[in-house]
Amino acid sequence: MLISIQIDFRENPSGIPELLAKNTAVSVSVSSLFSGDYIINKAIGIERKSREDFVQSLVSGRLFSQVAKLKRSFPRPLLVIEGDPYNSAYDIHEEAVRGALLSVAVSWQLPVLFSKDPQDTAGIILMIAQQDISIRVTGARPEHFRQSRKSCRQLSLLQALPGVGPELAVRLLKKMGSLKTVINATERELREVEGIGENKAEKIHAFIHTICHEGST
Repeated sequence: MLISIQIDFRENPSGIPELLAKNTAVSVSVSSLFSGDYIINKAIGIERKSREDFVQSLVSGRLFSQVAKLKRSFPRPLLVIEGDPYNSAYDIHEEAVRGALLSVAVSWQLPVLFSKDPQDTAGIILMIAQQDISIRVTGARPEHFRQSRKSCRQLSLLQALPGVGPELAVRLLKKMGSLKTVINATERELREVEGIGENKAEKIHAFIHTICHEGST
């Protein structure tokens, strides 16, 4: 089955469309898209932002209107941030960036992925497309896809935590039992989860408590 990727014409300068078109299993079309920058197999909508664009859209107030539009337009939306948004040319406090990322992932329930550069972004897009095709062909679903909608939401939110990917999110939820328990966990309790060492536990704990403190002020 051929992979279909529709691309907004404004993405041409990034070089990503050219990288994707090199794959013979991919059908690429470039046009003006109503929402998002990439549409995979007519179902997965991806908004790509460089670190500068992400911070600039936050400063200008465009970010959350774009997120809302992406959510309305696609059954499976996704945000990809290219580069480190905490290290941009804009003079913005790190906590503001962290708060925006958490708001996108938690309040809007929009998955956020990070890439190093355009080549890495192209690889991520291609991998997502290949996995989607594989699921369509075989009907196979990862274990957590067969869980309740509530569990899937919790897993998505857990992946917004520093250093927590899909597999670690599953282990966290299985060990702790609920999202609330994870939020209230001590560093020691977090370290009891396989894959979480002292450094990662400290970062997760600090991240959660920073956001909780901001939300209560």
